[in-house]
Amino acid sequence: MAKKRTSGDKQILPKESYDFLKLVLETPSPSGFEQPVQRIIRKRMRPFADAVDTDVHGNVIVALNPKGSPRVMLAGHCDQIGLMVNYVDDNGYIFFSA
Repeated sequence: MAKKRTSGDKQILPKESYDFLKLVLETPSPSGFEQPVQRIIRKRMRPFADAVDTDVHGNVIVALNPKGSPRVMLAGHCDQIGLMVNYVDDNGYIFFSA
């Protein structure tokens, strides 16, 4: 069994899940440039899914028993908010443009 990440005595995430989440969060994917993180999602979901597709809009669609009933959809975003830091003042305030 995979070792779990802990906070004191409380178990948080299995190591494999923690590593996946860390990789997703550390992969730059600002709006309009989500492909790097989408590749990670597709690779991670392939062993669990019956089908992994990308539609014409770039949405990653992962299906488990796609003809089943009832049908349930879980949706999420792969993009990150991208900001350009212009300046950090002496008090630590960050000035940026979107």
